[in-house]
Amino acid sequence: MKNQYFGDIRDLFKYDLILRICKENALTERVLFIPMLTKNDGKLDGNKIDYSKAKAGTKNEELKCYLTNCIQNNRRNVAEIEFYFKSKGMEIYIHNESFVKSGRKNYFEKLLKEKLPFFSHCLIFLDPDIGLEVKASKEKHLLYGEVEELYNKMDANSILMIYQHFPRESHVEYRCRRAKDLKNKTKDFPLQISDNEIIFFFLTKNKDVKSQLESKLNYYKIKYPNLDHNFNQMMCL
Repeated sequence: MKNQYFGDIRDLFKYDLILRICKENALTERVLFIPMLTKNDGKLDGNKIDYSKAKAGTKNEELKCYLTNCIQNNRRNVAEIEFYFKSKGMEIYIHNESFVKSGRKNYFEKLLKEKLPFFSHCLIFLDPDIGLEVKASKEKHLLYGEVEELYNKMDANSILMIYQHFPRESHVEYRCRRAKDLKNKTKDFPLQISDNEIIFFFLTKNKDVKSQLESKLNYYKIKYPNLDHNFNQMMCL
């Protein structure tokens, strides 16, 4: 991600969802946030800050106020979310280092070396600018090999969460193709949730954890009925 995005309507969705998963369902209160932080580029990305147009997170008034305050006080920095989560009694570590294509190997090696304890009883969130790899992947993309490595390192009580933008193609076909690719790498068919602009994929190792997570995601979709419109994961099987 980029700091210029911080606090936009996608952040409202992602941080509210993480909070619901970790706190309300008691799956874990530990978060390892891997933002794959790239340089701001001066573009208008991140200007979607009208929360009335968001499809999720809108009922979390406290989070909306916090993000709005960050934007209004020129604190658009991913590090700011640490204070919010800690105020909720959650343990969080943000791997807040710059990410460049040429340094991606060192980035993940350092992450695994320094923060291996966070791969136990934890929600591990990967937040690339765009999402999973393409034919000509850049620093905006997350490689399948990196997903596989992190998945193999995490314990059976952890959850791997991945951020993904939609490209210009059939949404159902795209979601199914990505899900099958992730299954080929990890042997786990991911759970998903989407607002029709972005998708979050979730990988687990433990059937009980997956069942609890699926229940929580389904409850979240009921709370925000504009999520996952016209999509059922059974379509991919």
